[in-house]
Amino acid sequence: MPTVLRQISTSASPTTAAPKTTAATSQTQVAAPPAPVASCTVHYAVTDQWNNGFTAGVAVTNTGNQTIEPWTAGWTFTAGQRVTHSWNGDYSQSGSRVTMKAVSYNLTLAPGATVNIGFNGAFDHGNPTPVGFTLNGASCGTN
Repeated sequence: MPTVLRQISTSASPTTAAPKTTAATSQTQVAAPPAPVASCTVHYAVTDQWNNGFTAGVAVTNTGNQTIEPWTAGWTFTAGQRVTHSWNGDYSQSGSRVTMKAVSYNLTLAPGATVNIGFNGAFDHGNPTPVGFTLNGASCGTN
């Protein structure tokens, strides 16, 4: 098994000892920092559905005590669904991850306020509820 050396610190100062190194093996794992927890809740609802499409609403509530401006909501589809059109937010989708950004008229999400995002979507293999709801990158609870 190969050994990898990583330089920890360097200095050009003549009074400093030689740079320190540490050995690590390919089996060394670094734990990821825990995901931040936002003060928010999300309510997701499919309001209409047909053969291969649907309309859904996402209500994001700021349950914290600080105003969020601008806000970005996100979620992950689990069955290949795709957003095709949105309102009250500008969407982008990369694979199964959807990001919905605030638009000019709803940039501010005050404490206790809710923003209602809507969208039309398409699906090929079912339409289960998405997972991994976030607000500005931090996890949100669902209700």
